[in-house]
Amino acid sequence: MKVGLKIKRFTKLSIRQKVLLFSVLLMSLYSYFLFRFFKHSAKFGYADKEFISHKTIDMILVKDISFAIRVMKNYTPWENVCRHQAYQAMLLCSFFHIPYQIFVGFKKSEEGKIEGHAWTTVNGEIITGYCIVEEYTIQAIYS
Repeated sequence: MKVGLKIKRFTKLSIRQKVLLFSVLLMSLYSYFLFRFFKHSAKFGYADKEFISHKTIDMILVKDISFAIRVMKNYTPWENVCRHQAYQAMLLCSFFHIPYQIFVGFKKSEEGKIEGHAWTTVNGEIITGYCIVEEYTIQAIYS
């Protein structure tokens, strides 16, 4: 895609989407260093906590958060994999008081290797780490 077309698309985004993109850029750098050098400090929330939400959720905001994380993963020169994206979603959802769940699961690949994956859901919808959930054995759920 040409740079001019990307700039044109960027100018059509809402102010909130632009702020979220910039925020995710900074959070992706933060999560990269956190998971690279300070793994013991990286926490997704509370494991196995009962998840009950009666709150009305602004799903347009949730879709904007998902959009920003999905777009930024393609433009960061540093590692920005599923666990980083789940962490970014956790930070943004916490900031906006949106109830979320982060799932960490494992599956065996066709080559026989164990593969880990993390994905985030809000209101039952996956917002980061899109996958076929049934393929994974869920190890932990954070909320």
